[in-house]
Amino acid sequence: MLAVMPWNERQWTKQAEGLACFLEPMVGTLGRKERGIGATRYVQGLLMPGERKSIEPMAARLGVDPQGLQQFMSDSPWEAEELWRAIRREVIPSLGALEAWIVDETGWIKQGHHSVGVSHQYCGSVGKQANCQVCVEVVVSDGEIAAPAAGRLYLPQSWTEDRSRCRTAGVADTVKFATKPEIALELLRTVVADGVEPAPVLADKVYGDCYEFRAGLRELGLEYCVQITASALKAWVEPPAVVTKFRRRYVEAGTEPALTLGEIAGQITPAQWRRASWKAADGSTRSTRLAWLKVWLAHGLRRTNGNLEPAWFLVDWPEGEAEPYHSFIAHFHREPTKARCLRASRSRWHVEQYFQREKTDLGLDHYEGRSWRGFHHHLVLSAVAYLFVTSCHLRAKKNFWPDVGTGLASNPAVVAEINRVLSLLRHQV
Repeated sequence: MLAVMPWNERQWTKQAEGLACFLEPMVGTLGRKERGIGATRYVQGLLMPGERKSIEPMAARLGVDPQGLQQFMSDSPWEAEELWRAIRREVIPSLGALEAWIVDETGWIKQGHHSVGVSHQYCGSVGKQANCQVCVEVVVSDGEIAAPAAGRLYLPQSWTEDRSRCRTAGVADTVKFATKPEIALELLRTVVADGVEPAPVLADKVYGDCYEFRAGLRELGLEYCVQITASALKAWVEPPAVVTKFRRRYVEAGTEPALTLGEIAGQITPAQWRRASWKAADGSTRSTRLAWLKVWLAHGLRRTNGNLEPAWFLVDWPEGEAEPYHSFIAHFHREPTKARCLRASRSRWHVEQYFQREKTDLGLDHYEGRSWRGFHHHLVLSAVAYLFVTSCHLRAKKNFWPDVGTGLASNPAVVAEINRVLSLLRHQV
């Protein structure tokens, strides 16, 4: 697969001269020249070979003062969101037609008490509760590669309820507690506002089980296919009559009670199942059964002036298995097809390719700073480094040449900084 091609010393040496042109449209958003130089240095540090990608070892490899690099990351008042906006406007459109927007979170072990957002919480990288930081991200995919488009640290309530602790970590008083679905919706609004090509939103049950998240996606005009807990949501397979009493809406008396989606899945007939197969990354052929049917979810009636929520209930259930692989709630602008349902069911894993590369090659989880600003600076510059690697791999792909990062760079400060590091490396060799 393209997204897991090796990134090593040979690749870095071969591609480094193209970095200036790639960075130019992004670092230009940072304003002052020294910020462009700082961003260039940091991205180079993430891209260069080396086991540890924290400030001290990167500064040593770059031949610069670690204090200056630390100041740029932790104290310099440039806005990470401006760089995210440049990514969405300059880089994402070059990746080709998008197949999905993927919402997910990633976490990494973090010791101590003072690093912003660190808490004993579920950490996906170890599959259990641990002392860690967790970040919510929106990643776009063309069906083969995944590219970051937005991200933000999740701040647990134990943090937002301790304003003194927040101020010490540089968290503004305006930053209030937000659930992961609330953060994801806010990120998605920025992606929509910047005109990124729309595609169905995919997400796991942390987001799919949340009525407000699904409603927010509809308000944004987005299609979605989100995993849900089938035993937790109830629905009807035919729309029941609804009456209004005292500004609340109720199902008409005598209506058959709603069933859980798990119960509805158990009633799917043999004629409703569709066999589907695909080629896996290892070349093997895999197969499953898919069924999709219209349902009317009951949860919306609990809201003032609420309504039933019409949606597609999609079940991916390999034959012979005791339980479904996954169950989903979907909203499409047109009638679903088997091919579309299969892609929606089996495409969310592309985000794991991105998280794996960020952590194994580019030091996403190596940042040792404690501040809110520093964390978000590191997050977006790690995304820039990843996107550079992705653009290099796309150029190696037959009949594909992304526009971003081509031509000649005209920012003399960026060019000079990259030439300085290349000269340093040649001297070391």
